[in-house]
Amino acid sequence: MQNVFKLAAVAALCASAAAAHADVAMDANLELDTTYQSKVKDASNARDSDLNMGGRVEFNVGAKATNGDAFVAARASLLLKKDGDAATDDMWVQFGNAGMDVKMGRFEAMDLFPLGKDVLVENSGYGGYHANKLRGRFGKDSVHIAPGFNAGPARIEVGLVYSKETGEARGVRPAVSFASGPLTLRVGVESVKVVGGTDSTNGAGVSLGYALGSDASMNLSFAKMEDDKSVGLNGTFGPAGFGVILDKGASGAKNNTFYAAYSLPLFGVKGATITPAVSFAKGGSGSKNQTAARVRINYAF
Repeated sequence: MQNVFKLAAVAALCASAAAAHADVAMDANLELDTTYQSKVKDASNARDSDLNMGGRVEFNVGAKATNGDAFVAARASLLLKKDGDAATDDMWVQFGNAGMDVKMGRFEAMDLFPLGKDVLVENSGYGGYHANKLRGRFGKDSVHIAPGFNAGPARIEVGLVYSKETGEARGVRPAVSFASGPLTLRVGVESVKVVGGTDSTNGAGVSLGYALGSDASMNLSFAKMEDDKSVGLNGTFGPAGFGVILDKGASGAKNNTFYAAYSLPLFGVKGATITPAVSFAKGGSGSKNQTAARVRINYAF
């Protein structure tokens, strides 16, 4: 019944957007994962071997209306999951003009550590720092607003996150992107305070992307917060993708991850693909190597 109400809310948003003469876009897609994970014994990352299936159906609706140079845009994404739960992925509104705008709600801010084709990414227990503590998709206990400023090939974004809930993160996250030909450079910092804690921590991230063609690109990223630092390298070449992440922290904590995936058409049906993926992770002292494999089916309808 709860899912019915949420679908009704999405339909109501569609109707209201249409009434305002906005350009409305609606779509839906299915994602179904069958995942195998290896057994790890007598280690800090110990786990049983497992074969499981998860996934979701995603319903999206978006609208954008303009008045001269000004615009108002909105998007909502509802997830109906295989385990019977429902969740909201995106729910935001953005308004402004060609020079500046403001985005607020539930969304992800600028990505300073892109992972590329991350169908499956294993982790041996230590996750490192990827400049994403204030990136977004926060729950109801957090306020997230991001003013943005455009100047030619550059865009400046200032993420502001506030919460009074104990354990939640709050702070400021300024970031800038600069595009020139096939190159895209992103640089940003985070000043994070966990509610209930005493001190703020500062982190930074930088990412360099290079477009090799219309469907091929590579990313090189680096992020650091105190003793935690990470390096990422990944590439996407049409249906194929791979990535490497090297995480290192205090007291010998580390995690090295490799991941790869390849998408194939599913019976030649438009919008349907099947993607085998593998991932391997190696941790620091006290942990053991772990592997996983996944087959993902996507269908956009």
